Amino acid sequence: MPIRPSALLLLLGLSLSGCAGGVRTSPVTPAELQSLDQDATSYARDGDALTRVGIRFHDAGSYERARDVLTAALGLRPSFTTAVYLGLSFEGLQSFDEAETSYRMAGTLGLSEEQRKELDRRIASLSRTRLALEARQAVARETELARTPPVPNSVAVLPWSYVGGNRRQQGLGAGVAQLVMTDLGKISAIGLVERSRVQALLDEMALGDAGHVDPASAARSGRLLRANYVVAGVVRETNNGVRLEASIYRTTDGSLVANAGSDDRIEALFEMEKSVVLSLVDQLGVTVTPGERRALTERSTGDLQAFLAFSDGLSAHDRGDFRSAGGLFALAAGRDPAFGAARQFGAANGILLAGAGSSVAALERLANPASPAASGIRGTSLLMAVQVISPSTGAEVDLRARNPAGNPRLAEALRQDNPSRIAIIGDIIIIIPRP
Repeated sequence: MPIRPSALLLLLGLSLSGCAGGVRTSPVTPAELQSLDQDATSYARDGDALTRVGIRFHDAGSYERARDVLTAALGLRPSFTTAVYLGLSFEGLQSFDEAETSYRMAGTLGLSEEQRKELDRRIASLSRTRLALEARQAVARETELARTPPVPNSVAVLPWSYVGGNRRQQGLGAGVAQLVMTDLGKISAIGLVERSRVQALLDEMALGDAGHVDPASAARSGRLLRANYVVAGVVRETNNGVRLEASIYRTTDGSLVANAGSDDRIEALFEMEKSVVLSLVDQLGVTVTPGERRALTERSTGDLQAFLAFSDGLSAHDRGDFRSAGGLFALAAGRDPAFGAARQFGAANGILLAGAGSSVAALERLANPASPAASGIRGTSLLMAVQVISPSTGAEVDLRARNPAGNPRLAEALRQDNPSRIAIIGDIIIIIPRP
């Protein structure tokens, strides 16, 4: 096979690009981008070469071509590097389900502990990225969605607002809304919109607390979520305690369907919430079985202080402050070990906290063939590059490298990550037969 200069620069350049701070690759020039398609054809049966071509397509932002080339490479020779860059290419195409599938495949291959942790972080980060994209798309398609019938009997519970000056109770809006959502979730005739989807949409719409209870804004939020009904509410501080006020709106026309309220001492908060939910359900006309009605009387916790900590944790979680949220969920679960919601939210919050630390640069560093974490022998990529350019020459170089007595300089250079690797190109050129 004739040696094309573009292929030589591509493969040797990639093998020499590793550095301690991460991956350093040269920009993809228009001329190189054009030649990459030819490289993909020339090396159609070589998984390692296709991986390098796919990486360069990815670096150029040509994600569709990167996806196609890396998919072929993965079928020929599964590797962590190939699977990771395929996932990153899918992310570039905003195909997050496929990206997660690629990352999970990468996780089945032999990994270092650092690689596994970074991969887990990346997978965790995809959930928020996916939800944020769906919210943006929903807002962009608002006119279309307004003409689309909602999902029958579906309900979206918005975060409640808190009106008062007691700092210890500031998180009650989020906490009471979660209690309402938990109770409505016990009724089989009601389909709930996931809390994370609701929060992602509200973040995209940038609605403040007042927007959550405004009838027009509440109905609009529900339409974008394709919910049939939306529940909005307020926790108000009173002289003697708190008052809960809840309303249900039909999203298609914004009409009020049900409303309920209850006020008492803060210590009676859980009984008040049950009273409000039962009133709303009865007004909504939803069929509730005797077993479901009994379940509606069950409490998530009887410890008010645990619930206050849990509510503050939800507020921090919704702000994206996952570190503070984790401590608050742990405090709630510590006060009441039977408080299942605190443990569940704590576990989910921990995953998002890990995901928040994910970065493309870190994953690329660990996936790059020249990365110390990806290869025990630093010169392997250089040797593989020569093998791709000319299999017979690669075999000859490999043979000489394995015989230090015969060519000690070559053997040593292929095991180094310093300028001596560059100098060895001269030795390789001497070995390559000239026309």
